[in-house]
Amino acid sequence: MQTRFILQWLTILSFFVVALVLELAPWPLGFQAFKPAWLVLVLLYWVLAIPNKVSIGWAFLLGLVWDLILGSTLGIHALVLSVTIYFVAKNYLVLRNLSLWFQSLLVIAFVFIVRLAIFLIEFSLHTAFFNWQEIFGALASGILWPWVFLLMRKMRRKVKLH
Repeated sequence: MQTRFILQWLTILSFFVVALVLELAPWPLGFQAFKPAWLVLVLLYWVLAIPNKVSIGWAFLLGLVWDLILGSTLGIHALVLSVTIYFVAKNYLVLRNLSLWFQSLLVIAFVFIVRLAIFLIEFSLHTAFFNWQEIFGALASGILWPWVFLLMRKMRRKVKLH
């Protein structure tokens, strides 16, 4: 029982670590705009799959870690992720029962809203410029959502995480 519990939490933590590494992974200059929001995708999956274990607190902690890794103003990502994940966690029953393709459309909107909110906060704190190519990153996140969802669901079922 204890071993299974540890394995389940290690699975969740390992997905978040991989997502943070993928966030930092460099992309070629021509494709930088198409970089998906890996941390947001992984966090969305876990909030939809097990909202009683991964929710707003995890979003806040991951946002702080993301701020530390990126060297941005401490708390910006934590605030934005916490607020946006709140709405996902509140409506997880409705969102979980939608088709994967409709979820993909919502992921596109969600990732764009997260990136726009981060820009607005940075713009209010200091001079920042919005890169309209962020839309491509949101599109890439939406396109990848079905495969991310299916891979993570398979791993969650393998470790019997409910």
